Amino acid sequence: MEEIFTKIVDQIFNNWTALRLAVEHSLGGPNSMQLARDSKNYMVQYCLYESNVEEEDIQDALDDIMDEEFQTICEDNSTKEIAVILFKFLKLLKENNLEQCEVEFNNLPKANAEWLTMSKCTQVEVPVEHSDDSEGTSQETPMEEDSEWTTVKTRRKR
Repeated sequence: MEEIFTKIVDQIFNNWTALRLAVEHSLGGPNSMQLARDSKNYMVQYCLYESNVEEEDIQDALDDIMDEEFQTICEDNSTKEIAVILFKFLKLLKENNLEQCEVEFNNLPKANAEWLTMSKCTQVEVPVEHSDDSEGTSQETPMEEDSEWTTVKTRRKR
């Protein structure tokens, strides 16, 4: 049951725009991606192993995660929508209604990219320009004058 529910939570979290934006803008700090993964794993554990979990409890947990981990308040009702969906799947799994669970899973929007399950990040190597100057002397490049700056000269007579 945990494996199936993890797959469901993966799909839902990969489609959650608020979470994705919070990670992309590093609202959880430099480890935002790892925080999102940990939050996803926490929600799986919370929903499956906490006793008497209701929609409101799931929504509160999602709101707390976004607020405490990403300093984000979701005013778009996305935490409520996700809570309703997660609770529906949780109920189906607890009733052992795997066929309906599969049908509902296939009706979920497909993730454009599984950004949450991808590797940490792809680093792009920036080529470094090497100078042909072997003596190690540096050449100064003249700066362009900025049209917004004005040089003010004193009128003092000597």
